[in-house]
Amino acid sequence: MAEQPNDPRLRPFRGLAWALYLVMSVGFSSLVIFSVSKSVYEMSPGRPATASTRSVAECVSALSASFDELERERAALGRDRAVGADQAWMVFRNGWVRRMRELEATCDVEASDRQALKRAFGALHEVMDVATVNATQLSGQMGPALDAFRTQLKGLQGS
Repeated sequence: MAEQPNDPRLRPFRGLAWALYLVMSVGFSSLVIFSVSKSVYEMSPGRPATASTRSVAECVSALSASFDELERERAALGRDRAVGADQAWMVFRNGWVRRMRELEATCDVEASDRQALKRAFGALHEVMDVATVNATQLSGQMGPALDAFRTQLKGLQGS
């Protein structure tokens, strides 16, 4: 005699299965939401309050130094190991963005007479965004091929 699909004797087990499914689904979803929120919060620091304001010349000099730092790191991207470039870049990016937010605060880019400076900061942030896309593409798409080529080249040079 075959069991009916909705056999009343199995109701407690179906209820337990549904409860376990809901607990696992909500728990997993909560962990993902927490992880993404934490990552976004860490990668998007706000501008700190500051008591002093730099001159425009000092801000331009600091902005240029920040760009040079970004360019050095971008040029070094994938030099040693291309596959891990995205993780190394994200560590660099988080610190760099935090320093840029502090610089923006000390440069008072919201002042009405510093709109050109604010646009320059915006342009540098756009460069960082493009460099971040480059880092993830290098690591995910080009990285394995680049590392394999380097390994083959080292093998040929050793022969």
